[in-house]
Amino acid sequence: MIAESGAHSRYSARKDEILVAATSVLNNFGSRGFSLAAVAKRMDLHPVSLTYYYKKRDDLLAAVMRSTVEHYDGLVAHAARFDRLEDRLTHLIAGHFEIQRRDRLGMGPPIGTFAELRLLAEPNRTIVLAAHRDMYNRFAALFETPDRPMDAMRRSTQTRLMIEHLGWSRTWLATLQPSDYPDAAAKMADVLIGGLAAPGETWPAIEPIQLGEPVREGDVSRQRFLIAATEMINRDGYYGASVEKISARLNVTKGSFYYHNADKDDLFAACVEYALDILRQGQNAPFPGNGFERLCASVLSLALYQASGARGRMLRSYALVSLAPEDRAPLQARYRQAAMRFAEMVGAGIEDGSIRPVDPTIAGLTLMAMVNSSAYLDLVVMGMNERLIEPDYVRPSLMGLFSQERR
Repeated sequence: MIAESGAHSRYSARKDEILVAATSVLNNFGSRGFSLAAVAKRMDLHPVSLTYYYKKRDDLLAAVMRSTVEHYDGLVAHAARFDRLEDRLTHLIAGHFEIQRRDRLGMGPPIGTFAELRLLAEPNRTIVLAAHRDMYNRFAALFETPDRPMDAMRRSTQTRLMIEHLGWSRTWLATLQPSDYPDAAAKMADVLIGGLAAPGETWPAIEPIQLGEPVREGDVSRQRFLIAATEMINRDGYYGASVEKISARLNVTKGSFYYHNADKDDLFAACVEYALDILRQGQNAPFPGNGFERLCASVLSLALYQASGARGRMLRSYALVSLAPEDRAPLQARYRQAAMRFAEMVGAGIEDGSIRPVDPTIAGLTLMAMVNSSAYLDLVVMGMNERLIEPDYVRPSLMGLFSQERR
């Protein structure tokens, strides 16, 4: 019996080691570089030895996803120990940043992402999606206490937003020293809890502008290829969006695809430029008012564009995760650079007194995450529609997640 217990313990310990290595491979090399052979190489093992624990690549990928769900469950359980909503959110962010700090220093296991969860094959896909849904519901329960009730839709939107913030943080924390992570966590919590409005500022009456160009149905153009490719990449990742799938979405031949595009890489590069161009349109539009009012109008216009999809959407930041490191890093850097335009707008509002003193860089990064994640909200949050984007998603991000100023 003791021998069996010892064997089981060694088996479990080895599985944990494999999960750590597999998570690192997925985080660093994306789905294209994820394989049993790649994980075995990282562990200096023969690939066959891994099949004793995981028969197929998809089984190991599913195990990484389940492990990520468990990491988030642990963060949620710790945050739930606190009574105040503000303390829960503060400890949630601090805990996530601490995991990343320890991973960066080689002191603890990494935490994965959910970017490629839907690419799992059955039956793993159904199993992991169910675990993720249960975790999501426990996460949403954090945003309500007996003395501060919150309706189900707002709890769900704030959960979506926070998962986005935590996932996006990986790309910008990498630019900081690990010793700076606790301070970054505190500043992010300050921005999300306190909002950006200076004392006395209220949510302005906004006339958002329409971004992008109208799409003519039935017209086979470069713009329609951009829109179709963006939708496919957002859904299936870069490697899941094939020329055949993009062409089929538009009901055109591969010949038509190559008439309008040199190849898939050319189209993907154009999708990135299109997304950054939409961001510039929204950020540089000459909105009236003080710094806070201009910022509100800018992010609302961008969020409505991203939520609607009628004129296209911007590439989601998580869609870049599947790329190889040498391709992913420069694109993530460009997204961070775009977020710095929001930081400049926050700085202008602080200067004119309409935005309270916050860290402009952290504020810009949180606004970037909110705008980017406005896509497909209706598929995640029951009852969500474009009319509710402003009161239930954008406004809390600028007035404070627990602000009572809504509709």
